[in-house]
Amino acid sequence: MDKESEMVFVIDNRVFYRSEDGAIWPSGDEGSTVILTLTMNRLLACLLEKHGQVLTRNELLASVWDTYGLRSSSHTLNKYISELRKHFVQLGIADECITTLPRVGFMFNSDIEVREIANPSTGEAVTAENNSQIDAPSIRRTRPQGRFKVSYYALSVIVIFMSAALFWSGLAIQSESPRQLEAVTPHFLFNFGTCPVYTVQRNSASLIEQKKKIFEEVAESNQIQCLEGSHFLYQVSEYYLYGSKGRVFISRCTQKNNEYISCLNNYWSGYERHQ
Repeated sequence: MDKESEMVFVIDNRVFYRSEDGAIWPSGDEGSTVILTLTMNRLLACLLEKHGQVLTRNELLASVWDTYGLRSSSHTLNKYISELRKHFVQLGIADECITTLPRVGFMFNSDIEVREIANPSTGEAVTAENNSQIDAPSIRRTRPQGRFKVSYYALSVIVIFMSAALFWSGLAIQSESPRQLEAVTPHFLFNFGTCPVYTVQRNSASLIEQKKKIFEEVAESNQIQCLEGSHFLYQVSEYYLYGSKGRVFISRCTQKNNEYISCLNNYWSGYERHQ
């Protein structure tokens, strides 16, 4: 592949990864580049290409090992996942990048921002990080739905997602960058009665119905109703979707004359779904 056409993943605005040759390095310090083994490189590329989506153990074993005539096992997969996690910690990302879904598989944490840019030089990498919110939008985000004004989304992010983001990350207010909050774009999920429901992340086709069902179950059990002029912002963790303890966030906001008059936030941590 031509050098100019190579693409680089930017992970959490701190780490650069080039899948073409398995190079991974901290932002602004390409001299500290580590070259991943061929197998580890294929594994990481596979996880990043499906960022925020669950990959079963069988899918990973087939894509990374079996296709290349290599012997695979769950033990081997676990070992490589562990090594990748160590690399990210050493590169400065304290949050868990690769999430384990018990009895299911793995996914690259949807809470970790991942972007894709043209292969940069060291100097360009620093510039790319500083200008990331302007020049290289996240590959996991989409443009606002056409029937809503941009100001509506900006206000939604400022008023509501501060609560959602703080709840999701567990961080103090001062540690969350305002520009990170403003970069979030709500994605339409479904109508709960006459009230539209939006999520923080894009909704994969395989999980839409499950997310709808969980919203309806939680809303009913907690007597959360659709009010005239209201809409919901909703997030459910991958752990909870697969029957483990996780987090659920629902915010009901009411507008009148295009102005917010109230927002009621509801969130649960350690919530366990009985399938």
